[in-house]
Amino acid sequence: MTAKGIPYAWGGGSCSGPTHDQPPYEYGDTGYDCSGLVCWAVCKVTGRDLFTEGLRVTSSMYCASEETLGYKKYPYSQRKAGDAVFFGGECDCSDSESIHHVGLMMDSGDRMWNAPNDRVNKVQENSIAGFGEEPCPYVVRFAS
Repeated sequence: MTAKGIPYAWGGGSCSGPTHDQPPYEYGDTGYDCSGLVCWAVCKVTGRDLFTEGLRVTSSMYCASEETLGYKKYPYSQRKAGDAVFFGGECDCSDSESIHHVGLMMDSGDRMWNAPNDRVNKVQENSIAGFGEEPCPYVVRFAS
């Protein structure tokens, strides 16, 4: 919640906080993209740096084995506050482009924190039902 209102920046985010956007979208914004926001939150809560572990990209995070990820995956129907919820059409791990968005569940219902690249372009609370597509079948739980 402390990131609310921080601008969207493609490729933005680190364990230290918001960073400048990255090529190919260099608009001069400092902030987070969706996976940067989630990885930053994981750093703050667990001390683990997913940025340096090769799990910063949304599809890499979702498609990693539980062993590589170090966290358990649960069916979306078992989601809880703090779980990462993913979006991507068919959620097909053989197509790394298909899984394109991630947010953090605020509760076990319909609310998430995320950094969407949309008309608002800021870290915000959104409805999953109003996001425009179905979430992927699994969430990642960053706690035991």
